[in-house]
Amino acid sequence: MVFSALFFLFFFFILCMALVYTRKTLRGQNAVLLVFSLIFYAWSGPALLLLLLAMTFICWLAGRTLGSVRVPFYRRAILFMTVATCLFVFGFFKYSGLLVETVNGLFSLSLPVPRIALPIGISFYTFQTLSYSIDVYRRNCPAQRNIISFGCYVAMFPQLIAGPIVRYIDVCLSLIHI
Repeated sequence: MVFSALFFLFFFFILCMALVYTRKTLRGQNAVLLVFSLIFYAWSGPALLLLLLAMTFICWLAGRTLGSVRVPFYRRAILFMTVATCLFVFGFFKYSGLLVETVNGLFSLSLPVPRIALPIGISFYTFQTLSYSIDVYRRNCPAQRNIISFGCYVAMFPQLIAGPIVRYIDVCLSLIHI
């Protein structure tokens, strides 16, 4: 689904906003936004929705752990594992075909080049989740306890495709008490 599609403009977006404004609490509004964001994302391929959900959960859990662990060595190890996991997934989807083509060209091989579908917005949500993990590690803001609020930060459909990438510290004050 694209923002300029008539279905999006006259049905999806209007229904989403109507439901958001009928919720009395910010928690309810975030829940509606998250559901609509996930539907929007799944529209292009439901299988890739699992990747978004997995990355969101992993980084949310890492942030919660970083928020409670006080030993510097363990905090660095958790951050390293989180960054490595995010960048591995990002690199796999974005650059695995290029890597195999380069190896084939350098060594005159004919390895099969993987044709992996590039998840929409993978760069965006990878860097959003990394921003969260780094900001919590640096203690710039507390860890988000509510996974729905964190999911809204990662998967918000108005910016999932086009950005911009927003640092977690810039939105954390509005999400802390939700």
